[in-house]
Amino acid sequence: MSKLLTNRRISFATRSRLTKCYVWSVFLYACETWTLNASLERNIEALEMWLYRRMARISWKEKKKNKEVLKGIGLKHTELLKTVKTRQLAYYGHIRRHQSLQKSIMDGKINGKRQRGRKRKSWLGYIEETTTRRINECCEVALD
Repeated sequence: MSKLLTNRRISFATRSRLTKCYVWSVFLYACETWTLNASLERNIEALEMWLYRRMARISWKEKKKNKEVLKGIGLKHTELLKTVKTRQLAYYGHIRRHQSLQKSIMDGKINGKRQRGRKRKSWLGYIEETTTRRINECCEVALD
């Protein structure tokens, strides 16, 4: 795969499409259910930049900034993190519109006790943070 992505005989656009087809599809598997934090977001952006640098044959020793690399390959910004967030919001809307066990769990209608200790960052909390809306508003928008 490395030889294919760095081959200069293949246009950059074709190599980019191959990357999206083979690498992104594996990486994005089940990304709808991830709860992202700042370090995961940085890792996702780092992966994308690493791929672009490999495709453009830019060594880390050259000390080029990410913006310079993106400008050199003709992109304005990274796309992978935006794709993850878009898929998560689409999945949230999908769950809100259907009657299922997942919707009941999200609404908190399942009986039981929670474990001791601090609660981890929830997926719904992450959706609120991403959309900058309260969860009730998100439900109304998803149902429209």
